[in-house]
Amino acid sequence: VTLSSQFALLRSPLMIGHIVLSVLVFSGMFTAYTYLADILERLAGFDGTLVGWCLMGFGAVGLIGNSLGGRMVDRHPLIASMVFCAFMISGLVALVPSIHSTLGLAAAMGIWGVTQAAMFLVSHVRLMKVAPHAPAFAASLNIAGANLGIGLGAMIGGRVIDNYGLGSLGFAAAGFILVSILLALLLMTAKVRPACASAG
Repeated sequence: VTLSSQFALLRSPLMIGHIVLSVLVFSGMFTAYTYLADILERLAGFDGTLVGWCLMGFGAVGLIGNSLGGRMVDRHPLIASMVFCAFMISGLVALVPSIHSTLGLAAAMGIWGVTQAAMFLVSHVRLMKVAPHAPAFAASLNIAGANLGIGLGAMIGGRVIDNYGLGSLGFAAAGFILVSILLALLLMTAKVRPACASAG
């Protein structure tokens, strides 16, 4: 595939929409995840060792997310995005209210960890499926969008802490994820319209 034909992907509104979706998803994830250790230390009162174990557990449950995400994204990339984002919202919103309940905190972190890991994979494959003739270029666009989202999320999370406190991070992050669900719905309708038009 020629370089010019790959860059032509950037003229596609559908491709741009998928890149923006990755930016939103990663902004939401990292608005809260960047400061997860602080949440556990300052709100839950955990020491550094226990925080380390919690973060290791958060990463370990990601193996489940990888497996589930891989299965779902093969069949329905945008539906997979919406499903995992919806569950992620529940984990993000439940985290702080459950902070002093061992079982509640473990459940909230578990849901968040599974869905966050799944969304790394789902976002990557989703972009590659939009451009099957140039999957490597599409994957690089996802990585660029993800890195932009990570940076934006960290900055926005810092602003949220300054203005509203650590306890508000989950809700701010959930707002981004909710917008990403709405965008995924929009992208699904945009994908269906051409098919309907050609059928007519």
